[in-house]
Amino acid sequence: MHSSSSPDVRELLARRGIDLSAPVPEDPPFDPIAWRLEHYAAKLAADIPAMFQDAQPDHAEVRAWLTKHLADPAAFPSLFLSGNTGTGKTHQSFGVLRYLAGVAARANRDFRWLTVTHPDLNAAARIKPDGSHAYAVEPYMEVEFLIVDDLAAGKASEFTNEHITRLIDHRWSRRMATLYTTNLDPDTLEAAIGERALSRLADATRVEMGGADRRFNR
Repeated sequence: MHSSSSPDVRELLARRGIDLSAPVPEDPPFDPIAWRLEHYAAKLAADIPAMFQDAQPDHAEVRAWLTKHLADPAAFPSLFLSGNTGTGKTHQSFGVLRYLAGVAARANRDFRWLTVTHPDLNAAARIKPDGSHAYAVEPYMEVEFLIVDDLAAGKASEFTNEHITRLIDHRWSRRMATLYTTNLDPDTLEAAIGERALSRLADATRVEMGGADRRFNR
């Protein structure tokens, strides 16, 4: 039992600078745009390699496609960047992603994306004992915006080519926003992925990235 001379709770709190009579500060109003900007920035930081964290879509033809795509996504759903190694295709791709995420955040709009290299997709699609290969392409089928980098790079097979053909065909037929990059010329690309897949890519806005390998000119 407490002594009557013992300090009460208010007195103890007062000694610690806590005033129960003070008004409780209100939480600041929720800002959905600020939340989306912060949320997308964190996801971009996780998804984009360090080399491309500050990438911007600064190529004139890429910016032109962005303008058309944002005005009419169904008419201009896909972008196809081709050119030699080191000409900035991956840089522009991640720049486009960062730009679209920023536009969506400022419009307070949900925006979901994925990025994958074709070699990584092939690796996931190769037959595995656990059967996971059967679903390798599924995450990329319905996502709002997809980057497929290094199309036809690395080792492929007839089986893995079925996956990329199905993915390209699915997104092409539904006019879904997709950005592809490749180092190959059209003839070599057709030999690698097949006529059907290449014909679908012909509908994309194509930008040829010229110049020397940037990696050796820094």
